[in-house]
Amino acid sequence: MFRRSQFASVLPRASRGGRILGALLLASALVTGGCASSKAGEGAPAPTAAAAATVASPYGQDAAYAVGLTSMTFEDAVRHRTLKPVIWYPAAPDTRMAEQTASTIFVPFFAAKDVPVSDAKARWPVVLLSHGNGGEAINMAWFGAHLAAHGFIVVSVNHPGNSYGDTSPEGYVRGWERPKDFTSILDHLLKDPTWGPRMDTERIGASGHSMGGYTALALVGARLNLAFIANVCTAPETRMHPGCEGLRDVDYRRIDLDVARASYQDPRVHAAFAMAPGMAGTYEPRDLTEVQSPVELVLAKGDELMSHEDNGMQLAGRLPKARTVVLDDAGHFSFLPECSPLGFKVTPELCRDAVAGTRAASQARTKAEAVAFFRSALDVR
Repeated sequence: MFRRSQFASVLPRASRGGRILGALLLASALVTGGCASSKAGEGAPAPTAAAAATVASPYGQDAAYAVGLTSMTFEDAVRHRTLKPVIWYPAAPDTRMAEQTASTIFVPFFAAKDVPVSDAKARWPVVLLSHGNGGEAINMAWFGAHLAAHGFIVVSVNHPGNSYGDTSPEGYVRGWERPKDFTSILDHLLKDPTWGPRMDTERIGASGHSMGGYTALALVGARLNLAFIANVCTAPETRMHPGCEGLRDVDYRRIDLDVARASYQDPRVHAAFAMAPGMAGTYEPRDLTEVQSPVELVLAKGDELMSHEDNGMQLAGRLPKARTVVLDDAGHFSFLPECSPLGFKVTPELCRDAVAGTRAASQARTKAEAVAFFRSALDVR
């Protein structure tokens, strides 16, 4: 358990730009875990939107497929949640892709909407991809589309109550609903006449950034230690810490902390790739004992929100069998897409990296690690 003297290293300073895209930044600093960046020159930089038209594929010379893109909507009637999955998937190599603009503050990505799934394989391995606190599924396209181009069906979703335009402090602390979203989505997609026959149920992994990293780990057995947050954000001596803004007034009496700390492992998920995993500094050893699947952690020394040593590295120490990649040059938001000129102007907090100009290299290293990890962990041939 954390000592009170460690409190400052777990709850970072409030972001000065909190009013900009407030839903994204609302409480992401609280327990987001260490982010990652590669050193300049590590891995080949991902092609920018401007360069994409001049190369065989915007997803690299080793990309075997074009990228398809579609979305769905369905109701989780049991939990009264509307879920809207976004799906990137392998399409025939000669499929014509077009620029897709997810947000004007980020560079576009390339995909073809609603085209057929490639017939190169009868079934494709699957990766469930979770966004960070207050984020959006579509803004994980830099990662999801890359995996699709390399032979994976990638499924993301806006988590109700904790996504851009639909977020609240209570929606954030109910983080255990996130892995349940993916369990519900899997149930639905595997029964779907279009997607069920194309998904390899023996080869399913999970990934995510920040609170999405927590989500991926939860799907392979990690448990949410919400009691830590409730204690520090309601205790008189610590409740006014800037990291507790928006969380100190949550009525934790309405939340069953045993429910929060229950296991939401999905036995169909066989591997987790966690980028800057959320809650990294709050896990106790007992919260991780069920994590037996292959895990890779991508961590950063340059996280401006939380101490790398006291969070990401602590989690790595408690998952000794996990592969851990520590990259030096990125900030917390280096796992968002590369920024457009407008993004640098209006949301500099989201565009800043620990070493300026390294986001493309950071993401190239991360994407290469992810492809290699999932191919190995899921035995993809």
